[in-house]
Amino acid sequence: MEIHNLIDSKQYFVDQTKMNYYVVYEKFENIQAIFKDNKVEENNRRTEEIIHIFYGNDKANSLRSIYSYLLDLKKSSINDTLKTIQEQHKEIFK
Repeated sequence: MEIHNLIDSKQYFVDQTKMNYYVVYEKFENIQAIFKDNKVEENNRRTEEIIHIFYGNDKANSLRSIYSYLLDLKKSSINDTLKTIQEQHKEIFK
């Protein structure tokens, strides 16, 4: 069984996006859990970082994912990804 623990979250561009659009960073710790001899063993801990673009629906009180960027910090930083979002998703900004 895989366990996904949210360990950090942050909203970006709070006053810069159009109403109901959200740019959210999330960092997860992913753990592989195995039941063995009536115990839980946790293996293969790794982290995963994602920046999501969400659109909110006021009537349904829900968020719909528009696009997600899985971060590879060896290749690009969070700031690089935020710049990409500004360039490629101009329609969500005021």
